Amino acid sequence: MNSIYKKLLKGKIDQFIVDFKSSRELFENLDKRNKLLHAGEFGMFRENICDELIRFTIPSKYKTATGFLINSYDEVSSQCDIVIYDFNNAPLIQDGSYNRFFPVESVVGIGEIKSRLTTKMLCDALVKLAKNKEIKKIHPSKVFCVNKPDNGVFNPSINCYDTIFSFLICESIENFNFNHLKNEIDTFYQTNDIKYDFRHNIILSLDDGVLIYLNQFEDLPKAIPKNQIMNMPKVLNKEFANCHVNSGSNDNIISLLTSLSNFLANVNLYYPEPNAYT
Repeated sequence: MNSIYKKLLKGKIDQFIVDFKSSRELFENLDKRNKLLHAGEFGMFRENICDELIRFTIPSKYKTATGFLINSYDEVSSQCDIVIYDFNNAPLIQDGSYNRFFPVESVVGIGEIKSRLTTKMLCDALVKLAKNKEIKKIHPSKVFCVNKPDNGVFNPSINCYDTIFSFLICESIENFNFNHLKNEIDTFYQTNDIKYDFRHNIILSLDDGVLIYLNQFEDLPKAIPKNQIMNMPKVLNKEFANCHVNSGSNDNIISLLTSLSNFLANVNLYYPEPNAYT
């Protein structure tokens, strides 16, 4: 790693940890004294902290915002805390209240930013992420891949780089126990009829580590050896096992940023044709 970049990234991460954790104390103190802040403002404050860290590590052709996803099938997502989109190909669509709406063709990542979570709260947030991730649908006759012109087929069930990278960042997960938690997460996804394709890519808890995936298969290409950590829930119809890694706060955050960067380096970018939406 370049020494300058390493130093700057470490500074960003150190400041991120301080700001993210101290924001709770700041919010609680101000709320007790003058009620200057409410939950929405607290959430926006933390979203901005995460947004700044993410923008430091992703290519400048991608931008971040808060908003809703839409597709040409007249579906709309619930509000996403963070939307990462292809700035060069995303039209500016907003209503009179300045709410942003992003055609799914231009969306490459979505994130949820939370505080201290119970298992139930975490599972609810993951199901919300998954349902928003499902919104990425492109009509077969309107597929135009910007960065890979020969790729005329959009199929997120087969090609993981046709999906949206989804992540969740929180301060802590109450009574964290990985063996118990992975079963809870599996149950929530299954009872809500969430396909494996649309599960989260990575969960970062500052206090508890990273929840990601592990390749338990031996018959995948050599580039994906057995026991390799994966930032995808599924590749080539192989559903990977849940995995917990805790290498310290800085390394855990780098895992999130690296996973996102690797995905963006390979993601298929699509152009949202206006006539598909009219």
